[in-house]
Amino acid sequence: MRTLWIVIIGLSILASGCALSNKRLRDSKKGAEGTTLSRTLAPATPIQVREVEEKLVPVENKTPEPYHYFVIIGSFRNRDNAGKYQDQLASEGFKSEILRNEAGLYRISVMATDDMDEARTEIGRIRTNFPKYSDTWLLIQKF
Repeated sequence: MRTLWIVIIGLSILASGCALSNKRLRDSKKGAEGTTLSRTLAPATPIQVREVEEKLVPVENKTPEPYHYFVIIGSFRNRDNAGKYQDQLASEGFKSEILRNEAGLYRISVMATDDMDEARTEIGRIRTNFPKYSDTWLLIQKF
């Protein structure tokens, strides 16, 4: 009789342990409130940024900033089109500057810095917050 009671108690403990494990498994799959999901997340991959190295020349007798890195949000062959785009960007809260390369293309820069990581971070921020500017890229000034 004593053996029967030991077997019954053992099975009860085993059954309650299985039920508890099953509940935890269901809750973790559902992501129930109050449940901490323990998953290993893959590290964030760095954003892919197009980099172009160019020598900049003065625009309308204004020499380019002496920075090494520029976040470029637009590029135009026509100076008037660059100016219109700059006005559109200003209405969206961007401060920008028009740059010009040796080939005569006008670049719209929304950030100038000597810190490449800072420029890359700004490109990521723009791409995240303004998806229509997902083609923003990095200009590296040749001196």
